[in-house]
Amino acid sequence: MELKKIDLTAVPGEADISPGMVARTRDSSQVEPNHKRGWLKWLLFSILVIVLLLGAAGLYAYTFAKSLQPLLAEAGTNGNGIVTAFQEQDLIKAKEASAKLRGNLTEIQAKYNQTKFLTAIPFLGAYVSDGNHGLNAASAGLDALDKLILAIEPYSDLIGFKTEAKNLTAVQSIEDRIVFLVNTLGKISPQLTSISGDVDKIKSELAPINPNRYPETFMGQAIRAKIVGVQDSVASFSVIISQAKPLIDLLPTLLGDPNEKTYLLLFQNDGELRPTGGFLTAYAYLKVSRGKITPLNSFNIYDLDARFNKNVSPPDPIKKYLNENRWYLRNMNFSPDYKVSMETFSKYVRDLGLPTIDGIIALDTYLPVALLKELGPIGVGGWGNFSAANDPRCDCPQVVYILEDIISKPVPGVRVDRKAVLGPLMHSILANAMGSPKAKWPKFLNIVLEAINQKHVLFYFFEEANQKAAESFNAAGRIRDYDYDYLHVNDSNFGGAKSDLFIKREVEQEITTSGDKATKKVTITYTNPRKGSNCNLEAGQLCLNGVYRDYVRLYVPKGSKLVSVVGSEVKESTFEDLGKTVFDAFFTMRPESSSKLVFTYELPALNLSPYRLLIQKQPGLSSVKHSLTLDGKPTTIDLTRDQELVLE
Repeated sequence: MELKKIDLTAVPGEADISPGMVARTRDSSQVEPNHKRGWLKWLLFSILVIVLLLGAAGLYAYTFAKSLQPLLAEAGTNGNGIVTAFQEQDLIKAKEASAKLRGNLTEIQAKYNQTKFLTAIPFLGAYVSDGNHGLNAASAGLDALDKLILAIEPYSDLIGFKTEAKNLTAVQSIEDRIVFLVNTLGKISPQLTSISGDVDKIKSELAPINPNRYPETFMGQAIRAKIVGVQDSVASFSVIISQAKPLIDLLPTLLGDPNEKTYLLLFQNDGELRPTGGFLTAYAYLKVSRGKITPLNSFNIYDLDARFNKNVSPPDPIKKYLNENRWYLRNMNFSPDYKVSMETFSKYVRDLGLPTIDGIIALDTYLPVALLKELGPIGVGGWGNFSAANDPRCDCPQVVYILEDIISKPVPGVRVDRKAVLGPLMHSILANAMGSPKAKWPKFLNIVLEAINQKHVLFYFFEEANQKAAESFNAAGRIRDYDYDYLHVNDSNFGGAKSDLFIKREVEQEITTSGDKATKKVTITYTNPRKGSNCNLEAGQLCLNGVYRDYVRLYVPKGSKLVSVVGSEVKESTFEDLGKTVFDAFFTMRPESSSKLVFTYELPALNLSPYRLLIQKQPGLSSVKHSLTLDGKPTTIDLTRDQELVLE
């Protein structure tokens, strides 16, 4: 018998199986290891190739980034040069730096185009795409900048910018420049529309860039914070442009072009704080024609009340704390919302036969004091000299003391004209400002803008378009709608003399969160360090600092639930007003003492991540220190205007 060698690795078919022979097939467990090893080798090889490709691409990207670094550094220098030029108010340098930066961007874009192939590579592609978005945004930003320079150049001397334009020196007075501004503002609106389009393009280019994809630093440069900062700055600038355009469109109309405007000017005594900024002391008329501003006569608010013969029932707090059962015009700024107060005031003023007016402008002592600081002492015929120098009799500006002495000091008989000083004073201040050297013009403009920003000047217009423009610029003293946490503290000095000249306020907010719920404790500290005045009427002395009688309202998100109030001398109440929940209280405080009110309450369900808070400042107040603690993390701000905070 011939013995045959058996191939044990072969799998016999049916033809190979002889009779009597047991068919033996290969088990699958013997086959899979070979297949697995083959696929594993292929997978490892593929991974190796991908790693090598990514490594090569990464090395290329790193090398490319290093090669770009000098160009980026030069672009950064020129970008900083633009910022510096605007800080120095130099349009000539701003133009030069802008032209250099545009050249840098052109060169960078040309080199960056060499990296387009990297967009197809996973991981790296997103970063390359972000780079393109960034360059496109930068180019749109330069377009907007150049248009902005072109828009403001004709008014460069008015706002304090150095320029090469030669025709600006011919105009010698600020009044002429304002008239020129009014007559030419129509040319700015199309430029603002174009700038707005550029800003929208910047936003759309930056939107896809995710800052969290980037490290905090790269090559020694802060990356993530810069991306976030740029995105936030563009968003803020977009809001400014959207607010400025309707205002600029309407400014000629507001300044009497083509039709003359007449405004009622209300003087609010912030030494006697009231809801919209101060006790309504006097009123005057302001005529504006094609940019020329003319203050007219001023009158005592009590004279106006003497002509008001309607018996209108006042809000309960006026009955309770002022002990008045009739609502006088002088107390009609009771709502913290200036528009609401002026709607009430104007409703009754219309029946008194006064001149037709187009709006009501309120101001307190901030504006005349700030202007006098720049102007220096001025004389007012029949009333003497006024200045912003400190007067030791009140440790306040001399103009404030003299006004209080003329207006508030008891005198024998009736002095119906005693508040008429305000008209001549404003006329003298305005005349001196208009005749001032060109170097002072930007300072005056900034003073007015700052007074508006800090709510020392408020506007209410009867024409809806004008009112909307004022509101968009946050110049209308409105209580704003807000979807997150909100706080507005409103004080009403009901019979406490002029103690607000001396009282300092501090607000502490302690916030504890749990999920979508939050509990707050708001502590308001009032301190009056000054010795009291002799407020005995028989003494005939100027009563500035007396016993403070303060009606306090806390405006918080609608639906908030009060837990407790500590420090109130009356039982607190809770009600709704202006779309908010309101907690109120009342206390009295003597000179040379301090008092505290502590409100504890629960917020309604809100989106608390991140924690957003809008604090609205009361008109008439200067800076108020706010200390905030969110779940143990402290933040401190000096509140000089409405401010939105994002707390982490």
